[in-house]
Amino acid sequence: MVPIVYSKRLPYLAVTAHMDTILAPSRPEDIRVDPSGMIRGPGVTDNGTGLTALLALAKLLGKPPVNDPVRNTLLVANVAEEGEGNLHGMRYVAEHSAFAGSIDRYLVVDGASLGHITAAALGSKRFELVIEGHGGHSWNDFGRANPIHAMARAISLMTQSPLPTQPRTTLSVGVVQGGTGVNAIPCTARAKIDIRSTDELEIWKASRVVEDAGRMAVLAENQRATDRLKGYRVREIGSRPAARALPENPVADCFQAVDAYLGISSSLECASTDANIPLAAGVPTVALGSGGRGGNAHAPGEWYDPQGRELGLRRLLLGIACLQQQ
Repeated sequence: MVPIVYSKRLPYLAVTAHMDTILAPSRPEDIRVDPSGMIRGPGVTDNGTGLTALLALAKLLGKPPVNDPVRNTLLVANVAEEGEGNLHGMRYVAEHSAFAGSIDRYLVVDGASLGHITAAALGSKRFELVIEGHGGHSWNDFGRANPIHAMARAISLMTQSPLPTQPRTTLSVGVVQGGTGVNAIPCTARAKIDIRSTDELEIWKASRVVEDAGRMAVLAENQRATDRLKGYRVREIGSRPAARALPENPVADCFQAVDAYLGISSSLECASTDANIPLAAGVPTVALGSGGRGGNAHAPGEWYDPQGRELGLRRLLLGIACLQQQ
């Protein structure tokens, strides 16, 4: 965290960018620049663009402001935004850091797109479902309760459960693990489930679907088998709070005005980002991109085209200057 202090009496605008990635490059050659100027490799857009914007802002904001500001600026490169990080980095900044009580505005820089201003938080809960049995030989012990067979039934039950379209709610099984060999009855099966919604009640209802699916699948497998499974458990491995758009959000208002001035076509949207934490606490916040174009995020073929980057950086600088004077 780098504070840019104009007066110790002033509150802070926190400008943040997460520096963790889903796929971390392991070798320098994993990141390459085409002759055309296109940058390719894991993390170059999400969130290499946000981090480089943060460095550019550090250089520019170190100069004395033209007018007396009403807000200091805090530049933060944080961790644990991706995967199962559970937004621990942003939670620390907003709740436990030395600056936590002094920040009254947040600007989250994430990705490249200029068309989206995230002003509402898409909530989520993530669970691990574990089913355990005794294992055995696929031929000699055939008929014993099989955790993977039970898990398959649980996943089928989850995906068949109806979910509302308003408010939109999703349930996705993203990881399935289990077994030690093709000729062995497994001792354990695991699945990781991601639930998302704009409504905390619907997230809770979908969470019950996971619990019920595990219970019914284990019961069905025990009735079929010659023995019984050891049991099952559902463990929460992540939680991001949902938050509707704030009735008054001067950060969103500021960037909409900047976009109108620069001729950028953007809209207020809902997404799951570091902005979830301050938005859920009622603190004016937006998350937005820093310019250029990117694609194939979270995959080895991620790419970034810096053409148009100047417009994104100009947008960020004008927005921060606006917020420093409000």
